[in-house]
Amino acid sequence: MAIDNLDGFLQVMPLLNDILQEDILVSVSDREKILYYRPSKALDFKAKIGQKLSADSPLNKCIKEEKIFNDIVPKEFLGIAFKSIVYPIKNVNGTVIGTVAIGRSLENQLRIEESTDTLFSSLEETTATIGEINAGSGKLLNTIFQVVETVKQTEKNVKESNEIISMIQNVSSQSNLLGLNAAIEAARAGESGRGFSIVASEMRKLAQLSGESSKKVSNVLSEISTKINEILSIINEAQSISEGQSAATQEITATLEEITASAQTVAEIAKVK
Repeated sequence: MAIDNLDGFLQVMPLLNDILQEDILVSVSDREKILYYRPSKALDFKAKIGQKLSADSPLNKCIKEEKIFNDIVPKEFLGIAFKSIVYPIKNVNGTVIGTVAIGRSLENQLRIEESTDTLFSSLEETTATIGEINAGSGKLLNTIFQVVETVKQTEKNVKESNEIISMIQNVSSQSNLLGLNAAIEAARAGESGRGFSIVASEMRKLAQLSGESSKKVSNVLSEISTKINEILSIINEAQSISEGQSAATQEITATLEEITASAQTVAEIAKVK
């Protein structure tokens, strides 16, 4: 920008905060001294209008080197971190006739950056945790499937056992009937059939004992079958819940990944440059 004097800057600088709607420190200088100075609420170099430029000041360096100085000043300098821009003002001949300096506090920006970094880290940890839960839900669901298959196989075995018990009961009934017939024939034979009568009696006792035992086993198997059906009902409910949790954690994981990506973007934007 080439101008004849600094009057325009001296007129605009008092309005700069209102124009930019931002609390910033501003100053205007010629080649020797400060012509205008207004601190911000956060920043104050304690400069005075008419104050001579020191040899090592950024304003003097800007004039001597004829270039813009754009620096991030650490917190140690004034107690807060801030961004400083010193711009050389040249006349129509290209000679630097003064400077415009702006200072802006970075405290809020640094807090935002710190907060977004913390948020990003927390989201990453949460996403990892949800991922572990999701993996665990998958394993649990697989285990439930295996238990269901095992219980179904057990139920099948119980049914097969019931069929065998039914055959035993049938044999017991036939044996008892055979023993009864044998006892009748032995009685008809009189004394000569006495020994056969004893065998027939023992045969009937054995058939009766077998029948009673098979009934007990059948009752036990029936109770087992009832319990298996109850277990299957509970497992099916648990399976339904597990499937719902697995789907929910997958949705949560996807949402957290989107939020994490957004937080990362905000963190990158918030970084001081």
